[in-house]
Amino acid sequence: MREENTDKRSSPRRSGAHAAAPERPVRSRKAPARRPETGAEGNRAARQAEAERKAAQKTAKAEARAAKKEEKARRAELGKAQRKKALRRLQIAGFCLLFLAILLLSGGAIGGHAVTNNGVNFPKVMIGSLPVGGLSYEETLAALEESGWDEAAAAALRVTLPADVSFKVDLCDAGAMLTKEAAAAAAFRYGHDGNWFSNLFRYVKNTFVAVDVAENRLNLDQDYIRQRAQSGVDKFLRNTAAGVEPYTVDKEAEQLTMVKGAGELGINLDALCSQISSALLDGAKTLDYTQIECDLQMPDFEAIHAELSREPQDASFANAEFDVIDEVVGCDFDVQEAQNLWQAAGPGEDIAIPLSITYPEITGEELRSMLFRDRLGSQTTSYSGSTDARINNIHLAVSKINDVVLMPGEQFSYNEVVGERTTEAGFQAADAYNDGEVVQEIGGGICQVSSTLYCATMYAQLETVERTNHYFKVGYLPYSMDATVSWGGPEFIFRNNRDYPVKIVAYCNDDTRELTIEIWGTDVDGTYVELSHETYMIYDEEYPDVVIGYAVQGYRTVYDKDGNYLEKRKGPYDIYHFHDYDIAWPEEKTNPPDEGGGDSGGGDGSGDLYAPPDPPEPVEPEIPQEPDPYA
Repeated sequence: MREENTDKRSSPRRSGAHAAAPERPVRSRKAPARRPETGAEGNRAARQAEAERKAAQKTAKAEARAAKKEEKARRAELGKAQRKKALRRLQIAGFCLLFLAILLLSGGAIGGHAVTNNGVNFPKVMIGSLPVGGLSYEETLAALEESGWDEAAAAALRVTLPADVSFKVDLCDAGAMLTKEAAAAAAFRYGHDGNWFSNLFRYVKNTFVAVDVAENRLNLDQDYIRQRAQSGVDKFLRNTAAGVEPYTVDKEAEQLTMVKGAGELGINLDALCSQISSALLDGAKTLDYTQIECDLQMPDFEAIHAELSREPQDASFANAEFDVIDEVVGCDFDVQEAQNLWQAAGPGEDIAIPLSITYPEITGEELRSMLFRDRLGSQTTSYSGSTDARINNIHLAVSKINDVVLMPGEQFSYNEVVGERTTEAGFQAADAYNDGEVVQEIGGGICQVSSTLYCATMYAQLETVERTNHYFKVGYLPYSMDATVSWGGPEFIFRNNRDYPVKIVAYCNDDTRELTIEIWGTDVDGTYVELSHETYMIYDEEYPDVVIGYAVQGYRTVYDKDGNYLEKRKGPYDIYHFHDYDIAWPEEKTNPPDEGGGDSGGGDGSGDLYAPPDPPEPVEPEIPQEPDPYA
């Protein structure tokens, strides 16, 4: 019966909704010890008592486990109720936060949309030192233009390297400065290129803190900077390369120039780019880069001196083709001075070594310009009234003598140059004198060319070597200014007695029917001549009162360039005969004397076309002495 009482006391008590603290289980009291019994009865009683003790312990453990389980269930129930209550509170708080977030997001979206699409810059946006807050894109452009932004953007960083090398780095292309359009776009882009919320955040921030978009947007273009630096380095290497001339000679400046270390110099491209970038970020306008990698060796100035040192020499003619050997300019310099200047110069610097220059008196250019620059003499004659055949012969002879050049001392032979007058050579038959008769001769008319040429050489003061006048006077030239020719003789030969070559320029003008021959060369003193003559009547021996011709003494009078008289030289002494029909023979004369061999020209067809003027009244002639040969 005690065990039942024990169970009732061990059951939990509850008060209202909360269970009371569990009561400690009441342990069963031990029965009063009995006196041991003897024998079998005693053993049985002992076993029974032991069984009861174990049963009581087992019951007590079962009750403890049940109480613990009940306490755990009670606590679980209590925790569940508390969680439900906390969850309810969280739900309410979450709803409130969600409502607040919705309100904030809605307000932020509305504000972000407004500032994103307001069409003007944010309040405190700056472009450098220029405030552009509240301006539209177009207004920002106008403000930048008024501030001189274009001029500043057009500036460039000038980089100078040794060896006279420099190049520009454009600020805008290098990313060191924005163009006017890019700066205005950057100002407007700030706070307008993100989402509504980021734009709103920037707007609020910019309300208190100014932002320089020109500085924030700078981003140096290293590829462009490297490209510009490479171009400068390439030019430096070209200017100092081993393949260029080791030195140059400036005769006008009288100096020898060279680059110290040519072919031995180099520039570190990365270091140059780094300095350019730093200069751009610092706002510098110039950069003088002098860092050179080099291994220098002094040039052999003794060898250079041996190569350059020379005495001056005048230009001269080389051969019969009139090639000009150019002048040699005298040159010298001090080797020791050159070495000192080289040692004092820095790598890549230009070195100017003084030269002693001595110029010759005659240069190649002067000699070439002197050739055929002056017209020394000329003569024009008319072939008006000539036949076509005679004009053909004149043209042909002119073409053969035109552009003939004579070197100093060289002779000209008319027959050799024109050649034998044959039909195969293109000559035609024309009127000519032969033994005082008008006949048809192949090449008639060529004596007009030889006579015109002779007259031009007289004015050019060239030396006549061989010349014969016509038997009769010609109508196209005055007395003593003609020269007859024929194949086999007579001949016309002259020599270039000047110091420079001369050239014959011959041409015909068929419109005016005139032949012109000029002598071109170099007039060194400006002297000129005038041709004149004196005539004397020649009388027939049998009829002393009858004039049969003229004796003519030619003269050349020489003047200086200012027209002052220098000298008068005797020219040729010629005898000209009258045609028989022009001689006033006495009436009793029936057989006139022989004309004396006819035309000494033997083939000139000119005399027959030009009658000499009427002779003057006969006077007592004074026959002069035969003149000496003239120069």
